[in-house]
Order: sequence, then structure tokens, then C-alpha cells
Amino acid sequence: MSRLLRRTAAGALVLAGVCGLSACGLPGPGDVRRVDAEDVPYRLLESPSPLTSAPAPPRRGTKAPAVFWVDDEVLRPTLSGDDCAGDPETVVEGLLRSLAHGPSEEQRVEGRSSAIPADFGLELTGVESATATVDIEPTASLGADQLPVAVAQIVLTVTSAPGVLSVVLTTDGEPLQVPLPDGALVGTPVTAPDYAELLPRRLQAPGAAGCSGR
Repeated sequence: MSRLLRRTAAGALVLAGVCGLSACGLPGPGDVRRVDAEDVPYRLLESPSPLTSAPAPPRRGTKAPAVFWVDDEVLRPTLSGDDCAGDPETVVEGLLRSLAHGPSEEQRVEGRSSAIPADFGLELTGVESATATVDIEPTASLGADQLPVAVAQIVLTVTSAPGVLSVVLTTDGEPLQVPLPDGALVGTPVTAPDYAELLPRRLQAPGAAGCSGR
């Protein structure tokens, strides 16, 4: 994988002027003269209107279906353009198509890549009881070192869809044992938290990304 992404931040310096006591004093003798209200220029005695702050721009959150790509040493989500009100199976099918096609040229320029090879056929066979079953073509070729990351991409992407909490991978309809990040094989449905350690720290907490509040 590529090097760790380093971010830099620039600070801003705010300057304020200070009025000295000698410059801000009242000129002339210290006599005070009362002015009748009717002699005051128009509206100067009215209370000023309260200042209203401009509305904050909408914030783009991560509560949406996303495709997870390799970015240096972590997996980062790219929003798919779907929303959490969509039909789960339709959303998952679109997400799997995106995974199969790989990152766009623009995303590759930005440093995104995929551990999933081009011949890694992915097909949704159904979503039942919040578990999506994804079938992999038996001719798919994938190195053992890439397998945990590729499985993580599938699981994190599919569970970002509405109503999907876990994934079962099959080949020709037969359930597969899949590796966790530490290489341990499991034959039970896998979930996003199983692969959370491959995410950026800010997305490792349950519910930090995706529709299902995982």
C-alpha cells in the first residue's frame, strides 16, 4: 500500500486595534448638557436591531451509502450518490457494481485504489434479516495478502446500505470462510465492526458511517 497520507493545516492570525485612553477621551470641558429627545437626529435613540448570523452551510455527513477504497494504509468511504431511504437490494447492487468497476480515474489520481481485482465478480443473491448474501465468481483470482482487505472493502461497502448489518460471502451458493484483519477465518456472517480497525480512527466508532447506525 502507499505511504500514510499527511495532512497540514495553516493557522490564521487575527489582528485587533486597541484604542489608547488618551486618544479615546472626550474633548473639551467636562460639562454635561441634556438634549431633549425631539432634538436628537432621526432614529438615533432607537434600540439597534439584533445582529443575525448568516446560516451555516449544510454539512455533508457520512450517513449515506458509500464505497470503500484503499487509501494509503486505511479504507476510506466515497459517497455513492444513493441515500438511506433507497431499497436495500437496489442500493447494494449499485454499490457492488462500483466495487467491481474499481475507482474512477479521478479517484485514482486522488490516491484511491482497490484490493479487488478486475475478475472478482460480485453478485447480490439477496438480503434477509439484515444480512446480505454476496456471491463471488469461482474464477476470481486474489492473493492471500490482499484477501482480508478485499473482504473488508465488500463488507464495509455493503453494510453501508440501508437495512444491512452483516454479510455472508458465497461461491456457487456455498458459504465461504472469510478472513478477519488478523487472518483468522470465520464461517459466520461478518459485520462492519469486524473490520473497523482498517478504517481511519474517526470512523471506527459504531454508527460513524453508513445508513444502519452500525
